[in-house]
Amino acid sequence: MNYRTMPRYANSDLGEFRNRLFSNKAVKPSGAAQVFGTLYHSLLLQAQAPSDVTPKMDNQLKAMREAALQNKFVRSVLETAQVEQVQLWVDKLTGLPCKAQTDIWVADYELIVDIKTTSCKSYGEFLKSCEDYNYDRQAAFYLDGTPNAKRFVIIGVTKQAPYEVFYFEASACRGCVEGGRKKYQGLLRGIQREGFIPSSWQLDSSLV
Repeated sequence: MNYRTMPRYANSDLGEFRNRLFSNKAVKPSGAAQVFGTLYHSLLLQAQAPSDVTPKMDNQLKAMREAALQNKFVRSVLETAQVEQVQLWVDKLTGLPCKAQTDIWVADYELIVDIKTTSCKSYGEFLKSCEDYNYDRQAAFYLDGTPNAKRFVIIGVTKQAPYEVFYFEASACRGCVEGGRKKYQGLLRGIQREGFIPSSWQLDSSLV
């Protein structure tokens, strides 16, 4: 079964539910941004060259990959990491089935690394985007769903030259994971109460 259509709640599903609570309608992520992010993850984590892209985008993706690999931290974790690992668990408070797919998991360091592509032009902007996109919630959700995980690092790779690499360790930021945990637990309680079904599950006709 495809990860996206697996009938378990992912962090992105929590985001969809939150958006419905505040806007009374489903908010869909940018298709172009999603496609670009998927291509970059495939190139960086699986060494899968992009296909059916323009020469400009191909050069951009490769330059971003090179920038990430020149970063000492990224290069070192990739040497021993398991990439794109699917984690499945049942939330203890609600009994709801949950899932996560870690970009990078380094068991020896009890470390999860999540790769983000970003248009931010400074580290300050990137930190603000981490707050805006509720990455604290993702950090808590992933840490609680991955056995033995204790650290969660976000790596932001900028989409424009000079292709900077930003580092933020959510688990080392006081109150970050704790606040994110309150967010995801509140959303799961709401999902349980309302019986919310994510739109991603419905991409598989057998689940409709």
